[in-house]
Amino acid sequence: MFTGEKPDLLDICPLREDSIYVVGKDGIPQHYDGEDWTPVRTDNTNPLMGIWAAHENDIYAVGIGGVVLHYDGRDWKAIDTGNYDSLNSVYGYDSEHLFIFGVGGRVLFWNGKSWEYREPSTIHDLFGFWGEDIEHIHAVGGEGIYRFYDGTTFQRREELTEETISLYGVWGTSNNSVYIVGSEGTILHFDGEEWTPMESGTQEYLLAIWGTADDHIFAVGDNAIILHYDGKQWNPMESGNDNYLTKVRGLGPDQVYACGENGTVLRYDGKQWNDLSL
Repeated sequence: MFTGEKPDLLDICPLREDSIYVVGKDGIPQHYDGEDWTPVRTDNTNPLMGIWAAHENDIYAVGIGGVVLHYDGRDWKAIDTGNYDSLNSVYGYDSEHLFIFGVGGRVLFWNGKSWEYREPSTIHDLFGFWGEDIEHIHAVGGEGIYRFYDGTTFQRREELTEETISLYGVWGTSNNSVYIVGSEGTILHFDGEEWTPMESGTQEYLLAIWGTADDHIFAVGDNAIILHYDGKQWNPMESGNDNYLTKVRGLGPDQVYACGENGTVLRYDGKQWNDLSL
């Protein structure tokens, strides 16, 4: 399933400094309580690709084969959505508004009572969603795919890159300031009117992006690369790690977490990255 001594981690969900979840290729969610990592018992054996929480007692994890796990504060249980296409991630706003999405453009929406299919207007894999509200969501995927969800439909917009560039991560501060990262060091910025390429200074694949403001943004990816944007330019950061990084998320400017290969978990405290690995 994986080649390192520890599982490759594919997503991270920080709820508090003493409550963090990670999921990965071994299919076993792990929980950090501020001191130790503890595996969570479930019946799942499929790799888990993404995790998202409305709150601490309402958590979803998704993965290969269309697996969807839900935590209600007591137990992790598998949910049958009727979809068996592999899922890459979860994105939502609250317990009654969330999307699961993945391979072949599969998108399902949870309305608080049932799962509804959403037509994404693509057959390409979808990797990332972000939006300030449910009527302004940016979706990105393989082969340069970009779609805009207006609350009802996924609209085809102008393609942002060549088909040789895959887009993996998207995040923004508002509807008028959105950032996308992808292969070959691709970073794009939307100012509310148009998308503009940004100079990243790297050709490495950038797999995820997250920040707290337009002058405090992190992007992570292959070969342990971490970039920081200070509002003027992207600069590399020293991580003290040589594993590839798959996701970055945080709780605040000095509470930023990244996960990746071989059980890697890193925490940025406002000054430097520290090791919290499994």
